Amino acid sequence: MTRTQSPAKRQRTATVRWCLLERTEATGNAAVVVASAHMNTPAAVPQPTLSTDTTNSCEILLVRHGRSADIIPGSPESADPALHVEGEKQAALLANRLATKKLDAVYSSHLARARQTAAPLAAARGLVTGIFTDLEEVRLGDWSHGEFRRRAASADPEFVAWSRTGRWDGIPGDDVFRSRVAAVINELAVRHCGESIAVVAHGGTIGCYLASVLGIHRSLWMTVENTSISVVRIADSIPTVVAVNDCHHLYDPVLGQ
Repeated sequence: MTRTQSPAKRQRTATVRWCLLERTEATGNAAVVVASAHMNTPAAVPQPTLSTDTTNSCEILLVRHGRSADIIPGSPESADPALHVEGEKQAALLANRLATKKLDAVYSSHLARARQTAAPLAAARGLVTGIFTDLEEVRLGDWSHGEFRRRAASADPEFVAWSRTGRWDGIPGDDVFRSRVAAVINELAVRHCGESIAVVAHGGTIGCYLASVLGIHRSLWMTVENTSISVVRIADSIPTVVAVNDCHHLYDPVLGQ
């Protein structure tokens, strides 16, 4: 004969104790943190979220410089162009966008367009911009001093063939580029654990670094607008990508306006 439980008895029987141990589940190089919980059903359980605890991580804002000046290939200015007038406006809009953002340090490459873009961010906080030569754009070799621009503008067949590879191999080498950029960013992450910093660099630098973090073979895989902001948090040498190519201070990239 089957015994029938009372509703109260069934409710007590249905009650199960849960104990979820805090753990980190790594996929590639990105980390997902599952929050600890010790509860009794039927209490609701929130969805897992990315950790917002910054006490043991470094938040890095990767910022591309503003639009650089037009140059004549081979001219003295072509080696290190300053900001275009439009680039100066973009840098001002960036500084205004980040006016309320706490930044503990500001860094840039040694190139003029990056230093000029970083200057308002540092000045507003009474900081001195730290300079790292290895944050500079890819070293173009024979395609430097405006030659890269000339080939791009004329749709030079050699340039077109290279661009389809999606990597910097041969100019001077994608893996070399990735290694030197990552070395700087990883050093800064350790130096500024528990802090937020801005690193003003270049489109190739940012795209290459994020490709490395995400395990993407192509380095030319994303749009990096002038003065766009990409955000990475690094904790225990594990990077988590938070935002990519945020340029809402210029326009909405989804709406295109």
